[in-house]
Amino acid sequence: MDELFETCGYLASFLGTFIEGEILLLTSVLSSKLGYFNYFGGLTAAFMGAFLKDSIKFMLVKKYGSKLLKHKPKLQAKLDSTSMWFEKRPFFYMTFYRLMYGFGTPILMLSGLKAIPYARFAFHSAIAVLIWIALIGGFGYFCAEIMVENLNFLKDNAVEVIGILSVIGLLYWLIIKRPHEKYCFKPIENDE
Repeated sequence: MDELFETCGYLASFLGTFIEGEILLLTSVLSSKLGYFNYFGGLTAAFMGAFLKDSIKFMLVKKYGSKLLKHKPKLQAKLDSTSMWFEKRPFFYMTFYRLMYGFGTPILMLSGLKAIPYARFAFHSAIAVLIWIALIGGFGYFCAEIMVENLNFLKDNAVEVIGILSVIGLLYWLIIKRPHEKYCFKPIENDE
């Protein structure tokens, strides 16, 4: 039973960072601190989920981005306004985009729209995700230590607390972070 729970924990870490991000990463760190699975295994699963998500976004923009922008002039205008600073130091922004709240998606889109090869993007994205995991995971581990030491109810109600945090993370994603329909990548039919 412990092996099943551990495997599910790694899967939850992967899916959590693939779907949402910070809140479910912190939930994963709390779970590992409480001994449900290995801390570094959870961070590795979280890294893979976040890296895969960013890679998929990059590839979708590379393939469908220019077609999408032809039909979305407002989105094109937003990207044009951020493109100036991105073009000055693209590799810097590609390395730290995960720490720039609100700019991650525009940086991913600009990376995909420019003539940046996937290997170069993947290298900088891996560094970005590693920095993000180290900072958020380290902060979460420190906070989990304080919570475990000072909040005795966690020992008896750990599964419920983790479940509540997971639901909050999913609701946050569904209500706030989820891509709205107007920004979804759909194949655009040619009028030819």
